[in-house]
Amino acid sequence: MKSIMIVKSIAIFCGILCLAACANKTAITPVVVTEITDNLQVTAIMDMRVALGLPNLPLELKGTDTMINSPSGDLQVAIYTDSEGRKFSVEPTSSTVVEMDARGLLSSIPTNAPVMSQADIKARVAKMLEIAIPDFETISQSLSYEEGGKTDNYFFNWYGNMQVNDVNRPFIQVGVYRTGFIFSYYNTITLPITK
Repeated sequence: MKSIMIVKSIAIFCGILCLAACANKTAITPVVVTEITDNLQVTAIMDMRVALGLPNLPLELKGTDTMINSPSGDLQVAIYTDSEGRKFSVEPTSSTVVEMDARGLLSSIPTNAPVMSQADIKARVAKMLEIAIPDFETISQSLSYEEGGKTDNYFFNWYGNMQVNDVNRPFIQVGVYRTGFIFSYYNTITLPITK
C-alpha cells in the first residue's frame, strides 16, 4: 500500500512538473515512469500503445517542445520517450497524444522480415484508428482522405479544414513500413478548439 502511495505521489509530482514546464517553456529533469500512474499524459500514451500494438516499455519525460505542424504551428507538447527510442508528444491540457515518432527504429528491421500487403496494412490502420480515436468512423466522414507511399513506407492521411488563424491543416496520419511496423502517428484533429 505504501509503495502505491509513493508511485501516485511521484506521478502527481511529474504531472505538476510537466505543466509547470509547459507554462514556462523550459526543460525539466527527465523522470522515468515504469508503473501504472494517475498521470493522465502517461495513461494516454499507454492507451495509444495498446491501440498501435506497441510494447509497454518504461517512459521518460524529456520536457516540452513546440509542435510546428500543429494547426497553430506553435502547440506546446510534453515529450516522452520509451526505452527503444519512440517519441510521444502529448498536448498537456487535454492529454491527447498528438504524435508518435519511431522513424529511428526503421533501420533495425531485418531486410528479410515478412512483408504485408498494402490491403492488409490499410485494414490494420483502420482497425487501429477505431481503437485509438473515439468515434473515428464518424469523424473521418467529414475529412478528406489521401494515401501515398515512398519506397517501402505507406502513409494514410485524413485532413480537416483550416480555421481562421491556422497555419496548417488539422490532420491524422499513420506511417507504416511494409512489414506492418507503425513508425509514425499524428492526430491534431481531435484537439480541443481553443479559439
